[in-house]
Parts: sequence; C-alpha cells; structure tokens
Amino acid sequence: MKMATEQEAIHLLTDLKINYQRVDHPAIWTMDDPNAPKGLPEVKNLLLKKKKSDQFYLYLTDNTKVDFKSLADQLGIAHSRLTFASEDDLENLLGVVSGMVTPLALMHDTKHEVQVLLNGRLKELPLISAHPNTNTATILLTWTDLLTVLDEMDHHPIMID
Repeated sequence: MKMATEQEAIHLLTDLKINYQRVDHPAIWTMDDPNAPKGLPEVKNLLLKKKKSDQFYLYLTDNTKVDFKSLADQLGIAHSRLTFASEDDLENLLGVVSGMVTPLALMHDTKHEVQVLLNGRLKELPLISAHPNTNTATILLTWTDLLTVLDEMDHHPIMID
C-alpha cells in the first residue's frame, strides 16, 4: 500500500474548509517522548484487531486507561481475541507506521475494513490533536471537525465508554 502523506492530510482538511492549528515539532513516537510539545491535548491512537479479522481504530484521551475487557464487551467479542495490530497491519490498512497512527490516515482504508471507535471523553476537549500523517507536526481541530473528516472518509464511528 502507498504510505499516507502529510500533503494528502492537509489537502483533505483544506478541501473540507476545516480551520485547524498546526504545531511543528521534532519527531515524536509516543506521548511520553521528551520531544512532545507541552500543552497540547493528549490523545491515544490505537489500531486493534480481533485475532485474524475485524480491525478497530481506537481514538481516546490520553488519561483514559484502555480496559480491554470492557472494550471487548462493548464490541461483543471475547477479550482474549482483542489484540494490537501489527506493524504490517498499520502499513497495509492505513499506510502508516507505529507512532504515526492518526484518524487522518483512515482515508487509506478504502475497503472500510477498520471500524472507528471514539471515546466519548474526546468531545469534552476544546481541541483534539492528530498527526497529519507525519509525527513531526500536530494538527488541532474541534470535535465537530473530526466528525466531518470521518464522515467525508465514510467512516462512521461507534462511541465507546
């Protein structure tokens, strides 16, 4: 699969007339990275899967602990079947590598193999942060704009606790 690019993420936001803020920074691989800019909304982006089938993109606030048992219950699957996606899965489904997972890469899921899961606490944030398919910048957008972007990519999220 073609790798996701920053240009296509910015192009999508521009086409949708999304007002966003951009923060450039050194490459960051995790929220604990010492290069991570201070003061930005901290979120987690995880690509999960049910073993050998069903992929889930989970987007939640960083202070939300992932309770795999509860999540599996909400999805109606056995929690022992829910795992992290592999590097190959990230590249094949979203065109990104670990550390660059972002809702903006969902445009690469043209077969709609990934179900988007949004933690309800995200809408409490004044702005939501996302990488524009690169980990050397962060885009800040509103909850409403995130939903607009997902709708444009034909990814209709499931709200989770």
